[in-house]
Amino acid sequence: MTIRIIQVGMGVRGEQWAQVIREDPRTENVAYVRNRVDLAKQTLKEWGEHDVPCYATLEEAFAHVKADAVVLVTPPEVHHEQTLTAFKHGCHVLCEKPLSEVLSESIDMVQKAEEYGLKLMVGHNFRYLSSSQMLRKLIKEQSYGEAGFGHFAYIRNRDGNRKDLNKYPLVMDQPMLLEQSVHHLDLMRYCYDQEVVSVQADTWRPSWSTYRDDCCVSALLEFENGFRANYLGTWTSGWNRFCFEWRTDCSEGVIIQKQQFEDLNGAKLTPGLALEGERFKVGEDVEPLHEISLAPCEAFVDDTRLMITEFLDAIEFGKPLITSGKDHLKTLGLTLACVEASKTGKKVIMKDFYQRQGIPESWI
Repeated sequence: MTIRIIQVGMGVRGEQWAQVIREDPRTENVAYVRNRVDLAKQTLKEWGEHDVPCYATLEEAFAHVKADAVVLVTPPEVHHEQTLTAFKHGCHVLCEKPLSEVLSESIDMVQKAEEYGLKLMVGHNFRYLSSSQMLRKLIKEQSYGEAGFGHFAYIRNRDGNRKDLNKYPLVMDQPMLLEQSVHHLDLMRYCYDQEVVSVQADTWRPSWSTYRDDCCVSALLEFENGFRANYLGTWTSGWNRFCFEWRTDCSEGVIIQKQQFEDLNGAKLTPGLALEGERFKVGEDVEPLHEISLAPCEAFVDDTRLMITEFLDAIEFGKPLITSGKDHLKTLGLTLACVEASKTGKKVIMKDFYQRQGIPESWI
């Protein structure tokens, strides 16, 4: 079975999607959509896809080609309209995160998918990295004991004016949260395999930022098993070195990821060592970190391949989607709850938040 796909959006991420779709034996990209058709045609020449037609709108593409699915690689403010257009034409949808910046629109998209009996998947491709898969496995199997607390730091000086970056985050509300932190909050939900029950958060904008709105986030998440995680994320740093560290402390050791897509390490806790030697241990008397072996993974390509495989299996064989629109509502809800917590200065109870937003309890 060949799944015919219309791809909407041809930016940096769009090029990665085009490569994955082109190389998958089960898919065929039957059309591209970009508001500037002349630029779309030029881009396709660069990609070596001279024969694929280009259209300015999704409706125009549907008037000329038949498709089974739509991949949306577009700004979030147009996802709602484009998703409903795809559903109206009987197409499944794989949409880059977030579904929408407006929770009510995301809820409507999930509801419409159920009404039409179509698949709605969200592009949280970081779940499919080998580092994420391994961390989830180690936590689930308690390879380092019971997880007690986590600390996730993502500190980057991301100048939004770079030519190879999308420009819409420069003027959107909460660009860090909705474009970047949404991945990290989703990863914590996924890898810890726990839902967040409450969140406290603050967001702000340093004066020298290239972004109009808040681009720094600090949050404290409480999970259903009592686990806590601190999160710090920014796109406006005072240093151009990218700093990433995700640390999870457990009853029998620690797991530390030192690079965004790789470099996973672990150390086993030595019982009684805290009673001996230096009080502040920083030298050779500390338990050594050992690199944890990971399967090879080219970020943004191999993880995207795994994601589209899940999407195609759901369409062709009826397999359940893990990264579904319904599951995404819990990540997006958590992201927007951080905004509410920052504005009100109060802890947000997620159960109450979902109820106030009109998300059916059965979905949660």
